[in-house]
Amino acid sequence: MTSTGAPPQRRKVSVVAPPTTAAALRAAIAAEPRLELVATAERFVDLVRAKEFPGDVVLLVEPAGAPVLAHARTAITAGAAVVVHGEADPALRESLEAAGAVVLGEDPSPAEAVRSCAELDRTSRRRRPRAVDPADRRPRLSHSERRALAHYVQGHSTVQVAAEMGVGYETAKTFLRRVRAKYAAMDRPAGKRAELISRAEEDGIL
Repeated sequence: MTSTGAPPQRRKVSVVAPPTTAAALRAAIAAEPRLELVATAERFVDLVRAKEFPGDVVLLVEPAGAPVLAHARTAITAGAAVVVHGEADPALRESLEAAGAVVLGEDPSPAEAVRSCAELDRTSRRRRPRAVDPADRRPRLSHSERRALAHYVQGHSTVQVAAEMGVGYETAKTFLRRVRAKYAAMDRPAGKRAELISRAEEDGIL
């Protein structure tokens, strides 16, 4: 008897990678029936602006260092599983895995990286981000200010932020103004949208 069940839904993948690597990953994802590529960017900050962010899985191909850890935490907080394709020393690998990311072995091929995204067990891999380090300079944002910031840095206008939150335009504008002021008070510029995206990314607010 022929099965009439619907085919399994493909997992939506977002990719941050240099252009040459991104091209190889796009081809590998296109050949993988379990995956659907929804967004690519050379910089994580640009991926965050995409309306498709975060998707189901975010594949990060970035230089080893603190930024990739912040990016992984941001994507996990936003609801995605994360696969890191790149070099990582033992300390960075431990921090990434503690945050809930999957770190691939030495120099995996694009096909291997894509296969990891397809086979990822999100329920066993995703964990809550580590508690905030008290030494970090994070402003004390109210719940409403954090919500307004999260909506705004994902590309919403102030009008759209107000609609998402169910408040008036002036109220949403006030929340965002307070967010900017609190970051400025900590000497962390946040006057422009790109700067706010960076602050939200650094602090795992998304």
